[in-house]
Amino acid sequence: MVRRLAAVAVAAVTLSFGLAGCGSDSPPTAGGTTTTTTTAGAANGDAVAWADKVCSAVAPEVEKFKDTPTGDPTNLQATKDGFVTYLDGMAQALDRMISGIRDAGSPPVTDGDAAAKAVENSLETAKGTVTLAKDNLAKVDASNPQAFQAGMAQVGQDLQGLAQMEDPTKGLRGNKELNDAFEKSDKCKALNEPTTSGTPTS
Repeated sequence: MVRRLAAVAVAAVTLSFGLAGCGSDSPPTAGGTTTTTTTAGAANGDAVAWADKVCSAVAPEVEKFKDTPTGDPTNLQATKDGFVTYLDGMAQALDRMISGIRDAGSPPVTDGDAAAKAVENSLETAKGTVTLAKDNLAKVDASNPQAFQAGMAQVGQDLQGLAQMEDPTKGLRGNKELNDAFEKSDKCKALNEPTTSGTPTS
């Protein structure tokens, strides 16, 4: 059960790595009501600056997702404490990502506010899922192996919601102006460079 929980928790890393919206997918044509208007020339530079702010805020939080704890079958209490701490850190990191997007201000592109809000909502949902898992795990009796196994199974089910979530960056990648800005942002490019993260072994 420890392995299963770790594997599902690591899936949450995709939320932060994808946040920059620098994927290779071609964005669909933006539609809907225009909420923000800008000239193409002015918006381009401003949008890249906005993307820089977002990716700068996300980058340090990405690092916090990498150190997934490993379980010790001979010390269930330590295993529980390690995962509670990890999930708590994950929830706090997601919260800081949300704050980072908000602090960057209104995206200076057409429909930018709607795109940013969609990402915020997705990250809020992820934070709620992780917080629920953490709270449930904190209640588990580590002195009872059967109860511990059942509790870890429940936490694994709680975290499954992360894997089923729609990509929280879809709204950003679907906005052509923002997508172009992320592609041009050096900070966003650095955020999406392949890195080696820890892999649970138990």
